[in-house]
Amino acid sequence: MNSILNISPKLLAYLKSWHSTSTGKQAAAGHTVNLPFQDFLDLFEPRQLKTLQDAIDANRIRYLQNEDNKFAFVLTWKSYAARSTGQFNKDTATICSRQKSATINLPQSGDTLRDDHKAAISAKLSGVAKSDEHRANMSAAAKGSSKVAWTSERKEARKQQIAAKKAAEAATRKSSEDAAWARLDAARSQK
Repeated sequence: MNSILNISPKLLAYLKSWHSTSTGKQAAAGHTVNLPFQDFLDLFEPRQLKTLQDAIDANRIRYLQNEDNKFAFVLTWKSYAARSTGQFNKDTATICSRQKSATINLPQSGDTLRDDHKAAISAKLSGVAKSDEHRANMSAAAKGSSKVAWTSERKEARKQQIAAKKAAEAATRKSSEDAAWARLDAARSQK
């Protein structure tokens, strides 16, 4: 457990500002934040605090912690799985370099992708044309593997799934239209 007594006033002020900004960003992103300042301090290793103190003493903290510096310290999630919990606390947060944060926050084998992550991947790949080489590689990879034909049960289940999706979309559209008409009628009646 790090002690506030061993930290200079300048470093303490810097850390308090960092804590406030970082936890505020996590809360603004919709995560549940339960990381008091003392827990934030406890995330630091002594060498990290010494590095920050040395940078403050040399008046180089802005260079050390610059957004373009891949070795700058950041308050981040411990892992992709920790990020998926949405609970930002001493058990799910860590202090590490920006470079390490970029790798530890990628999904690992066995992690289930978050819905927002799936949507981002889909958006990034939508509309991207594949090169002839890419298409040839996909074709070569698929050759020799047997394709299971769709059974009549599978076809029927898929038809029902599509029909249910269309019905849900139609219901959503209808309810939004009804709400818009109700607002319009209410506005007209007030005139």
